[in-house]
Amino acid sequence: MLKKILICDDEANVRTFLKDLLSLEGFSVVEADTGAAALASVARDKPDLCILDLMLPDCNGADLLPRLKAVNPMLAVVIITALGTVDNAVLSMKAGAYDFITKPFDVDTILMSVKRAIDFVSVSKENTVLWNLNKNRIYFEDFIGECPAILSIKALIPKLAFADVPILITGETGTGKNVLAKQIHFSLSGAQAPLVYANCSSIQPTLFESELFGHEKGSYTGASAQKKGRVELANGGTLLLDEITEIPYEVQAKLLDFLQERTFYRVGGVSPVAVETRIIALTNKNLQEEIAAGRFRKDLFYRLNVIHFTVPPLRDRGDDVSLVCDYLLDLLRRKYNTPSLRISDAAMALVRAYAWPGNVRELKNALERAFIYAEGDSIEPDSLILEEQDQATLKLELKDLMEDFEHDVIVRRLAYFKGNRTATAKDLGVSIRNLQYKLEKYGIH
Repeated sequence: MLKKILICDDEANVRTFLKDLLSLEGFSVVEADTGAAALASVARDKPDLCILDLMLPDCNGADLLPRLKAVNPMLAVVIITALGTVDNAVLSMKAGAYDFITKPFDVDTILMSVKRAIDFVSVSKENTVLWNLNKNRIYFEDFIGECPAILSIKALIPKLAFADVPILITGETGTGKNVLAKQIHFSLSGAQAPLVYANCSSIQPTLFESELFGHEKGSYTGASAQKKGRVELANGGTLLLDEITEIPYEVQAKLLDFLQERTFYRVGGVSPVAVETRIIALTNKNLQEEIAAGRFRKDLFYRLNVIHFTVPPLRDRGDDVSLVCDYLLDLLRRKYNTPSLRISDAAMALVRAYAWPGNVRELKNALERAFIYAEGDSIEPDSLILEEQDQATLKLELKDLMEDFEHDVIVRRLAYFKGNRTATAKDLGVSIRNLQYKLEKYGIH
């Protein structure tokens, strides 16, 4: 992603020189000639780095630096000055500057300092995301999985530290879109930032604009007081818009305006409201089909589709089903205080054979229901109620899985007893004749 640099210097020729130099190096550059303009730019433009003159018309750069950091704690600052005294250098570094460069400076010096500062910020942002992820794990369910698609999703989350853009998450019902959205929020914003949820299908169309953007007193019948909408309530954090395709078409245009301008008007309002709200949009529908049907705006889709996660269905995640099952069982153990809760090998084989059309949510509900119905602390196949798949096909798949499992157990026990069939049969709890039959059946020699 293109890195943005703010140049704050009251000398126009210095700003022009640095802008031309850094633009040629592939950076996006914005300018300010006063401390007040720099503060506004840091809030508005969100630069990654500020090259800051020590002596400005309205303030001292060393005094301004902490105020810039208060707006953006991750901002790197390189001080430039014609007053290259040791005292000024020490004062600047104590205030939080990454580097201190004396005018006149050469091209190599400024470029090296800028690139090192940018690299430092990049590493710091990724480390902050990972630290937040670990610190705030208690607030959300883990996004479990080790299949390539899930590992790719997990690897991208730290990179979002540099992305001030909407996030789109798509996938079938029950795949874990909400879990992923919450993990992204707590990773990027921490536990103290607001997380506001809106299920777009449950909001009345006539009230949708007010729910999202708020309204002013007297803006319509019944509006007896000013009300903040969910976009404003999520200021400094995240607004999670579930079932995004259910937003009324006319309100989609206003959401698009907000995503582009970062400001909005309350219903009946005349003054723009500016907020720092991250939008995470979720849907289980095919957005291209919704666009073709005229139910979803193409321009809104393009604005949301900058960062796009597609969460795969559980049936396409291979061995992840076992990992997810183990994780959900651990949640049940803690919920019901039953540390001895387990799932039998036969029941696990059934879990692996089933297609799980309702994905992780269906698996979670099935395990909890099976635990409630089970006699004792073991979940068995007869307590797993699976409704959506052809039972004859499921039984055939289960039979194959059980035979594979039995074959592997016999091979391992034979190897353990160094080929002694009598000892192996005794260990397995079967007769030597029964063992001989199974050896012939599976072609084990």
